[in-house]
Amino acid sequence: MKKKISKTAWVTGGSSGIGLELTKRLLKDQYQVCIFAHVGIQQAVKELSEISSTVNGFEVDVQNESSLNEQFAQASATFGTPDLLINSAGISIAKSFDDMTSQEFERQIQINLVGSRNVAHAALPHLKQKVQQGKRPKIVFIASAAGLVGCYGYAGYCASKFGVVGLAEVLRMELRNQKIDVAVVCPPEVDTPLVTEEHKNGSPITAALKQLGGSMSVHTACKEIYQGILSNKFMIIPSVQTRILTKISSLLPNVYRKQLDRKLDQIIERLAS
Repeated sequence: MKKKISKTAWVTGGSSGIGLELTKRLLKDQYQVCIFAHVGIQQAVKELSEISSTVNGFEVDVQNESSLNEQFAQASATFGTPDLLINSAGISIAKSFDDMTSQEFERQIQINLVGSRNVAHAALPHLKQKVQQGKRPKIVFIASAAGLVGCYGYAGYCASKFGVVGLAEVLRMELRNQKIDVAVVCPPEVDTPLVTEEHKNGSPITAALKQLGGSMSVHTACKEIYQGILSNKFMIIPSVQTRILTKISSLLPNVYRKQLDRKLDQIIERLAS
């Protein structure tokens, strides 16, 4: 007997990492899913089709709102408006501020922050159609713990992800009366292809400091993230360790910074010896 499709989800950055893993969970939960990504669409759809045939792929560049408008319109016309929109598209360049070019800095801002804006803006008319059908759709932004606390070696990434958290905060308020929910996800380091690539050339100081927030496998992180998406939470922070870290930084910022500086001095001294 053919499974009944209950809802439709759109996932940007759905061809790898967190976006791909969340798509797998959505398909297992009988969602129809449209994934949108810049690369890797065909391979991802092939892999996901082993879970469910209710997956479709579209090639987009989140920096190009015209492309998003076109592909979202096609997805909506063919497969229906989304109950859930997850924006997981993003990049990270782990370099010191001194070594990072203006182009590298701006690329992270354009993809992570401006791209989040473009995705939300292009999807909004389709989400409003879902509201007109008597539903309450949801936008989920995948940000980072680096959008809540600064991280050594991540000037561009932190700037972009702090911006994504701020964008989500505003949209949560502005879209509330329009019956569109908003959530933002702030995970610690997650073992994805993006992070694996970073580790090849990243700073040992960055690697050591990131352990303050801990590290998670993509499976464990997405299990918590998915549960958070299905709840009424606005801020979704997987990992108890990361929740404690961000709480201390928020409630006791001076204490947090002193401890961080002490840890940083110890790491630099150890590496110099």
